[in-house]
Amino acid sequence: MLTHMLHAYDLQLNTAKRLVGDIPDALMCTQPAGLVNHPTWSLGHLIMSAHGVGEMIGIESDAPEGWADVFKTGGTPNSDPTGQPSKAELIAELERVHTKWKAALPGVDAAVLDAEHPNEKTRSYFPTVGAMVAYIMTSHEMDHLGQVVAWRRAAGLGPA
Repeated sequence: MLTHMLHAYDLQLNTAKRLVGDIPDALMCTQPAGLVNHPTWSLGHLIMSAHGVGEMIGIESDAPEGWADVFKTGGTPNSDPTGQPSKAELIAELERVHTKWKAALPGVDAAVLDAEHPNEKTRSYFPTVGAMVAYIMTSHEMDHLGQVVAWRRAAGLGPA
């Protein structure tokens, strides 16, 4: 099963690159038609989520300084690009975190993945660490990439 998830993870990375590839840097933080989650925030949030959950399975987080506050879950995306990473920085970091996960996952002990999720509130959704890992690698990424698709249409860019 892991081979299939890693293949899907690669496809999602390619989708992310395709979705933002033609977006000018000047538009990456805009919020057309009231859409709050702009491409910068969506990619940054995916990156920071992977860093955070990765720590649960032994992947050291070496996320860029300051990104955790900018892209935290429940945070409010800011349309001011000042202090936010560029599209090139976001794509480079997304590629880097994907590479780290792909290298680490085959060596993660099954007991780590089968362990009860350490956060009681989160446990109601993800009973085990492995359930959360699977979510972060699949549904979570596609959910936020879907938001980029909606953003593209609202921004008048159409399909990638």
